[in-house]
Formats: sequence, structure tokens, C-alpha cells
Amino acid sequence: MSTWLIIEEETVTADGSAPRRQVKVVRQVTGKKTLEEALVELHKVARGHTPDSLRGVSTVVGRDSDGSFWVLPTNGKGPASCNLRLIEQIRP
Repeated sequence: MSTWLIIEEETVTADGSAPRRQVKVVRQVTGKKTLEEALVELHKVARGHTPDSLRGVSTVVGRDSDGSFWVLPTNGKGPASCNLRLIEQIRP
């Protein structure tokens, strides 16, 4: 069994400057979880996750065809977008 990482890839655009990409680990999924069990955890995190740059902004969450989740401003306009995905940790 593997250790899985739920990561947040956030693209932030502020004050007309070039978009800036930030990546951080949101949560580590341990305890000998299978891929399927880890995907369930990703879904749980996605349902309640709001990235820092979208706090106070109304958001919508959707699943992409690759299994990742997008957190986007509800009206499609805002300072950021966020993609939550699951990766397998292969090295500590």
C-alpha cells in the first residue's frame, strides 16, 4: 500500500501581473490506503476546501475527467483557480 498526498495547485493572478502558480500539500493519506480509498479522501477534501486566495469568494467545485477537482469562483471571475489532485508519494 502507498502513502498518498492530496495537493493543491493554485494559480493566482493579482493586480494585472502574470499568473503565479503555488503548490502545497493539503493532506497526507496514510494507513495503507488503496488508490480507491485515497480517491474517496480526495473527494471529501474537495467538498469542503477553499484555497486561501478564494476565501470570502463564492466558489463552485467540480470534478475533472482525470479525477482531480477544481475550485473556481462561482461567476468564473476571480483572482485565482485551484486544482486538487492525488499523487502517490514515492520518496519521503
